[in-house]
Amino acid sequence: MTVIVFTALVWKIIDFLRMLFNFKTNKSGVITQITAWVGGVAVVILAAHASITQTLVLPGTDQALKGLDIGSLIFIGLLISSVASAAVDIKKAVDNTDSAVKPPMINESGNV
Repeated sequence: MTVIVFTALVWKIIDFLRMLFNFKTNKSGVITQITAWVGGVAVVILAAHASITQTLVLPGTDQALKGLDIGSLIFIGLLISSVASAAVDIKKAVDNTDSAVKPPMINESGNV
């Protein structure tokens, strides 16, 4: 499981760099990935400070969220959001009809 999670992060970093280097044609993808990472980190930090989830122990660890430092929380947020992004990529590859297509984060003119 750990290998899959770390692989997803590396996969999404490589995809992000590819999109970033071609920013003019991939603005929406860059913004979407940044949003996913920021959202993942925010949710994990919120969970670490919410009383209902402070004692949550993530699979493969023996520490509760409450006991982790900020670097660990950020890293876990990046891992979780990268796995989610990779799952979306896999769904897109399987769903060749685009039946679950979502609008882009920005339109063709580059406006949000």
